[in-house]
Amino acid sequence: MQLVPNNMPKPRLISSIDPDEIVSSADSGGSVSLSNGTAAPSNNRRWLYIGIFVGAAALSIFALTFAQHAGNQGNRFDFPTFIKARTRDLTAAPASAASPAPIVIELSNDMVRVSAISLGHPRLAIINGKAVTEGDAVTLQAPKSSIGVTLRIVRIGDGSIDLSDGRKMFSARLTIPSPPKPKAP
Repeated sequence: MQLVPNNMPKPRLISSIDPDEIVSSADSGGSVSLSNGTAAPSNNRRWLYIGIFVGAAALSIFALTFAQHAGNQGNRFDFPTFIKARTRDLTAAPASAASPAPIVIELSNDMVRVSAISLGHPRLAIINGKAVTEGDAVTLQAPKSSIGVTLRIVRIGDGSIDLSDGRKMFSARLTIPSPPKPKAP
């Protein structure tokens, strides 16, 4: 039987599980030293200072670039300035007293084409290719004019629609186009 000498270090109250840490058996006090010879907290502090320095440098570069850009744009980033102004005398121009001549547009069957009516809830209709309901406004274009007429849908009924311009009521009937005739051979 062979006896192994007992040269294990004395038990300590706090021990580390760091694999880089080695226990020195030469020291009689049982002190702990690290394998690379530097303390861990100073290494972390160094990276903290480097991070702060890099962040401050990046922030200052951004601020200088932004200031240069604002100077080149002629202070485009300034808020608008409001100026107080007053008028002393308002008089009507001599031409503004006369009202313009009214523009008359005659409605024709060509202007309003009702292609479908649905009597569900809500009632729907298709006028000139646009789906409308009761209360909607539809703008009709005069055939030989650049002026449009706006009419309000008053009622959608079975086969007809009532429209109004605010003064008069108009009625438009559902038109179903006939299918094209086949060509003779």
